[in-house]
Amino acid sequence: MTVDLRWLTAPADEVASAMARVRRGSRPRWMPTRRQVLVHVNHCLLLWYLFFVLMTFGIRVDVYQDGRVLASDIGQFVITAAVLAAWLFGTWRLYRWAAMPPSPRARLAEWRQTLTALANGFEPRPSPVATFPSLITGADRGVREYPRFVASGIEFGNLTRRQGRTRKWRYLAVRLPAPLPHLVLDATANDGVTSDLPANVARGQSLTLEGGFERWFRVYTPSGYHRDALYVLTPDVMADLIDHAPGYNVEIVDRTLSFYAPAAADYGEAAHWESLHAMLTTVTPRIVVKAQRYLDDRVPGQEVPFMLTAYREERLRPSLRWVEPQPQIGPDGQRLTTHGRDTGVWSVLGAIGWYATLAFLYAVPAIFAFAGFMSIVDGF
Repeated sequence: MTVDLRWLTAPADEVASAMARVRRGSRPRWMPTRRQVLVHVNHCLLLWYLFFVLMTFGIRVDVYQDGRVLASDIGQFVITAAVLAAWLFGTWRLYRWAAMPPSPRARLAEWRQTLTALANGFEPRPSPVATFPSLITGADRGVREYPRFVASGIEFGNLTRRQGRTRKWRYLAVRLPAPLPHLVLDATANDGVTSDLPANVARGQSLTLEGGFERWFRVYTPSGYHRDALYVLTPDVMADLIDHAPGYNVEIVDRTLSFYAPAAADYGEAAHWESLHAMLTTVTPRIVVKAQRYLDDRVPGQEVPFMLTAYREERLRPSLRWVEPQPQIGPDGQRLTTHGRDTGVWSVLGAIGWYATLAFLYAVPAIFAFAGFMSIVDGF
């Protein structure tokens, strides 16, 4: 079975005609475009322009001219006002441009990836909140998923998360038939000086595997669950991970298997679709089978199926039936112990840093620009 990629290279008129028939795909309003980001940058630069100009005039009037506005100041002030007027006109044009529909090139790129998803059985469904548990979704704060493509038990796309600073990820998440203990495989290919994971895993939870697997992935599992991790990470699974997902971090949380890597993917490129197809057809089925067969024997009643005896009221005799145990993971195996920017002091420092940045970019220049303007007014 191969992935259908014909829409990535189909002529533009065929793509437009197909999109008119399927009527899918539109960028959600909550996802900012590059044009809208440019509008915010322009507003910030405009405030800083006012800050420098008005503070310069204000200091000159108050400090060097004993609170008086001279004739030469008026001429320079008129020039400054003319520049400001031209800038405001440009800002208005920029705002109108940002409110316009995407350019034909951007729209065509979106159509190509939407049609490719539909051709392979996936629906475009962007989400303003996290839709699966993982380290990159954290506590579901500031998470946006766009584009996001969904099929039964499978979703993939790009994820943007504000965690002190904005980070982007590409991901694939698969629903497992039963839960497994928490497991994290940190891909070494993505690491720099430190790991690219958004949280640090507490010491004592690392697992060393044979065959040099740690050259590609560092493995973490809850203390006491190392044997269970070996049940999942059999040699064939490890070989598939090395061959088909060397640049992806891998995580299992409850019933979710996820692959994620830093930086957003361009789903107008065939390479990303082929990579997803390889992960879905090789390593994922093997882990699904592991989840179907796994039972955590630390949880009472999970060792083997058992018989339940009941009585039928009308006959007053026992009726026997087999009851499969409900798959559960013991409390110690449900989550790794982690710490990062989402918890404790890092969360506070991240929030302080974010608001301090906003204050520096917007509040500080606005306040000082107003102070400089009042100094000039007082000098008239």
